Amino acid sequence: MTQILIIVAAVAVALLLITIALRLSRRRKVNAMSPEQRDLHYAQQAHKKCVSELKSDFKAVEKDTDRAVKDAKSRLDGALAIGSDRLDQVKGPAGTVTLTSLELTTPGGTRAVTPQLSATAEAAGAAPVAEGDDDTRRTTLTIEDGEHRETIDFKPDQESAVRGLAARITSAGEHVDEVTRQRDEATREAEQAVATANEQATVRLNDAQVRYDKGIAESEAKVRDAEARLRDSRVR
Repeated sequence: MTQILIIVAAVAVALLLITIALRLSRRRKVNAMSPEQRDLHYAQQAHKKCVSELKSDFKAVEKDTDRAVKDAKSRLDGALAIGSDRLDQVKGPAGTVTLTSLELTTPGGTRAVTPQLSATAEAAGAAPVAEGDDDTRRTTLTIEDGEHRETIDFKPDQESAVRGLAARITSAGEHVDEVTRQRDEATREAEQAVATANEQATVRLNDAQVRYDKGIAESEAKVRDAEARLRDSRVR
C-alpha cells in the first residue's frame, strides 16, 4: 500500500513539474515575440475563448427553449388524455366491458359515452334444485343509449362487480358533458401554450444566433487587425 502511495505521489509531482515547464516554455516564447506578434497571439487566444463561450451560450438557449416546448407539448398530451382514465372493467364469459369517462367498450364494439347512456344490472335464473336440473342463474348487464340496447351476461358470482359497473356507466353518462368541457378547455389552453412556446423559442434562438454571429465577427475582426499590424511591422 505504501509503495502505491509513493508511486501516485511521484506521478503527481512529475505531472506538476511538466505543467510548470510547459507554462514557462510558453511564457518564454511569448516574451520572445515582438509587440505585434504578442498582440496577434493574444487576439487568437481571445478568439478561441470567444468562440467557445458563444457556442456554450447558444447551446444553453437551445436546451432551454427545447425544454419549454417539450413541457408545453407534455401539457397538451395531458389535456388530450383527460377522460381516457379507466373507470372500471369487468371480464365475463361473453367478453370484457371497459369504461372510461368518454368511451365504453363492450363485446359489441366501442361507443362514445353520451348523456343518454345508462346501464342496469339484474340477477336472474335459479340454482338447480335436483340432480340433472340446469343452473339458469346469471347476472345481466343491460346498456342503453337512446338508440341502441345491448345485453351482456356474466357469471352469477359477478353480480356485485356488474352492479358497480352499471352504476359507473350511468354516472359517466351523467358527467360526460362536464368531462368533455374540461378536456376541450384544457386542450385549447395547452395548444396555445405550445404555440407560445414555439414562438418564444424562435425569437430567442434568432436573438442567440444574432449574438453569436456578431460576437464571432467582432472577434475575427480583432484577429485580422492584429495580423495586419504584424504584416505592416515586417514591411517597415
